[in-house]
Amino acid sequence: ALPDAYRQFLTHIGGSGAAPFYGLMPLEQCSLLVMNPREEPLAPRGFDDAEPGCHGRDLFLHVIEMGCTDVCVIAVTGPLTGRVLIGNSDGFWGPNVSSATDFLDWYERWLNHMSAGRDNRALELTSPQLRAHLSRHRPAPNI
Repeated sequence: ALPDAYRQFLTHIGGSGAAPFYGLMPLEQCSLLVMNPREEPLAPRGFDDAEPGCHGRDLFLHVIEMGCTDVCVIAVTGPLTGRVLIGNSDGFWGPNVSSATDFLDWYERWLNHMSAGRDNRALELTSPQLRAHLSRHRPAPNI
C-alpha cells in the first residue's frame, strides 16, 4: 500500500515536529482515509476512515495533523498517487492538491521556504522570521 520511500521517510522523520502545522505524525499513528463521494457538483469533499468495504475508492494517508478536522494527506492510490492534499475531514473546505509532484518535493519546498524565511500562504505556513517583532509595534502611550 504505502511506497517504501514514504514509509522510510515517515519512520525516520515522523513525530519529530519537523513539518508544517502540528508536524509529521509517527507512522503508527497515521491512518488511511477515503475521500467522501461527491454529493453536489462543485461542493467541497471531506474524508472518512477507510473501512474494509471501501473497495474501488482511492486511499489517502493522513500524515500531518493540522488541528480540528483539518488534515494533510498523501494520496496512496488513484490518479493523485504521491501528491499532497490539504482539506477538511468534514468537507467545510478543500481539498486542495499541492502543485508539488510528490510528498518529498512538497516537504523539501517547505524546508526551503522556512530556511529562506518566506511565508507560503498556499501551505498556510509562516516562518519564524516573518512573525511580528516587538520593535515593529509600539504600544499606545499611557495617558
